Amino acid sequence: MSGKQAILTQKLKCDLMKKQRVSWKRVQKAIGKIARWAKKHSFTEVYGLPRGGLVPAVMLSHALKIPLLGGNATMRGTTLVVDDIADTGKTLLKFTNKECKIATLFYKKHSITKPDFWVYEKKKAWIVFPWEV
Repeated sequence: MSGKQAILTQKLKCDLMKKQRVSWKRVQKAIGKIARWAKKHSFTEVYGLPRGGLVPAVMLSHALKIPLLGGNATMRGTTLVVDDIADTGKTLLKFTNKECKIATLFYKKHSITKPDFWVYEKKKAWIVFPWEV
């Protein structure tokens, strides 16, 4: 199977999967829960993983009144690392040995990285967030 065929096969599988659409209201509820947990840890900054973690990180930056780290900024304090979902856990793995804590909206039990805090457990459905329109 060529690379192009593999991409098309993966796209077809995603199109056929059951999708779970997450509303803004549900995202705001999750952000509130993460913020309440985060206030106990005195974070000095928040970092959102590009792409999925950016929107939740901005929301948490406002809720916690702490700076949002952008781009390749160096983490200088106690950092809250945010992503929308810990699915495989590969993108979060590099943050597990640093002075930071990880929070996600969704967590899949088979993820190789377990967030310090997560709100919802991911089941089989493909999660579609409101910013993924």
